[in-house]
Amino acid sequence: MNRSRYFVLSAVGFLLAAFVVAGVRGPTRAADNPPVGHKLAIKLAIQFAGTSAGQIRDDNSLKTKFVWCPPGNFTMGSPKGEKDRRDHESQCPVTLMRGFWLGQCEVTQSEWRQVMQTTPWKRQENVKEGDTYAATFISWDDALKFCEKLTAVERRAGRLPADWKFTLPTEAQWEYACRAGTTTRFSFGDDEARLGEYAWYRENTSRVGEKYAHVVGRRKPNPWGLYDMHANVYEWCRDWYADKLAGGSDPAGASEGSLRVDRGGGWEDAAKDSRSANRDRSPPDERNNDLGFRVAAVSAGK
Repeated sequence: MNRSRYFVLSAVGFLLAAFVVAGVRGPTRAADNPPVGHKLAIKLAIQFAGTSAGQIRDDNSLKTKFVWCPPGNFTMGSPKGEKDRRDHESQCPVTLMRGFWLGQCEVTQSEWRQVMQTTPWKRQENVKEGDTYAATFISWDDALKFCEKLTAVERRAGRLPADWKFTLPTEAQWEYACRAGTTTRFSFGDDEARLGEYAWYRENTSRVGEKYAHVVGRRKPNPWGLYDMHANVYEWCRDWYADKLAGGSDPAGASEGSLRVDRGGGWEDAAKDSRSANRDRSPPDERNNDLGFRVAAVSAGK
């Protein structure tokens, strides 16, 4: 059974059981009944989880589209025979116990301005301005602040349950979403000659005189409907970087470090840097023209 459906049915079953027990005990006191606000919170939490991979929701103040990534297992990293693999990509099994929502596209300049009221890319080199261009010159700390502000706004508006939050995806969540059930070099297969159909990278940006991060969502999506996962801007992940990938259940990377993980490939990089398993890292205060992020909505604490 799909785990998301299982969680929903379990929650509903629990509530029904509570009503049955209450009936057996006889009339209840007013204090036995949860307040209306609590009932609404339970209903919202149940409804917020997705039901199938690729499902989309955009019921937020920014109208940002989020794609549902269901719970599941996958092998993180690259096999030893993969072309262009690096030593820090050694494979490990991963289980993601809970599904999460991931931004269909990278955060745009318009979305950033609406939340943060700043334009960090302004007057920087190799940047093209426009509402739908990927936001760049964003540090890890500022990306997390964006997520925290968005969380506060959406909770106040009653659109985000108290036990969900917006944040950066973990490295495991990012690769799981990028692969979307595939095991090849890229989510579309092994042939890098097709990369230009799915990504903005060296061959269709800097080598044709377009030296900047591009408009999001203009290339083909991966099997779950996520755009620009293979390159446009590198995307910050929540984890501290470590040479060895962390496997297991809901891994969150190293407990401390000096560098943060970024994934996805940049517009000025080669095809080998756009592989699903490719890893990079940067100081958390790093800001440049090929570094941005996308937002995840996860169960609080995950």
